[in-house]
Amino acid sequence: MPPSQQRRRRQIAEEDSEEDARGQSPSPENGDSDGDAPMGGVGPDSTNALIKQLVRYALACGFSRTPIRRDGIREKVLSRHGREFKKVFNGAQEQLRMVFGMEMVELPTKDRNLMTADQKRKAAKTQSQKEASSNAYILVSILPNAYRKPGIIAPSKVQSADGEAAYAALYTIIIAIIQLSGGELSDPRLRRHLSRLNAAENMPSLNPSDPNSPSEKTEIVLQRMVKQQYLVKVTEKGQNEEEGTTWHIGPRGKVEVDNESIAELVRAIYGGGTDDLNKRLETSLRVKHRKAAAPAPVAEEDEGAANGDPGPSTRRRSGRRAAAEAEDEDEDD
Repeated sequence: MPPSQQRRRRQIAEEDSEEDARGQSPSPENGDSDGDAPMGGVGPDSTNALIKQLVRYALACGFSRTPIRRDGIREKVLSRHGREFKKVFNGAQEQLRMVFGMEMVELPTKDRNLMTADQKRKAAKTQSQKEASSNAYILVSILPNAYRKPGIIAPSKVQSADGEAAYAALYTIIIAIIQLSGGELSDPRLRRHLSRLNAAENMPSLNPSDPNSPSEKTEIVLQRMVKQQYLVKVTEKGQNEEEGTTWHIGPRGKVEVDNESIAELVRAIYGGGTDDLNKRLETSLRVKHRKAAAPAPVAEEDEGAANGDPGPSTRRRSGRRAAAEAEDEDEDD
């Protein structure tokens, strides 16, 4: 076949394929036949892939205690599919809840009352006063309280489980002390509390089993808590040009260690909840005492007995008794 005819056939084939593609392409107004995404969106398979990427990104951020920022999701997960944010975010939430028993919760916005005068001036220049969202999230457990036990939810092993457990215990206790002190604590008072905990100078490291560094300086651990937004440290100059430092609860601390968790911690330390202690906690933390669930009554067996049915447990006992009697009769024979 002459080369001219070959070129002509290729040209016709290309034109036919372009016409077929135009005929199968979805309408910009109506979307595709499934109604999944308009032109310029992504298909179901691509959406599922983005959802999996967001789940991995959220777990990685939770592993390192880094906030899951909206900008980070757009940059590292969605890329050019920024318009799919809502669909991908909701899909990732569903996967996290069903598979991992967690969900992404938005961090509260930064309290302007905790900013220094210089920080407030800078914030006024760089942020809108109408901004009401932090655009940052963290992973929290949604498992029922009955399953939030060390035997079920063990400390994650970043460097060591013991180090993670010690670190979680330290920031939980500090947050509880600050909250029970009215929401802020001066630096001298915090130091006195740490001294009572034998943690004024040193605290356990993230790997206490390491013989070379079983502990860290308290200042380093406190700086880590500030960086990870468990605590907020505010330093201002007073009237006598003397600096005064106060400690507050950070955004992550407010979400991870809420008032209910603080109340449970106090009850555990005092060996249970007396009426007086519960009243004090209700006044200080504005939480209500959640009584332990009472054992389920055996109403079903009673109702069954009233209707002539001995009930499930009685039926089991009767069955075992009948079997034993049958064995005795066989032995006698």
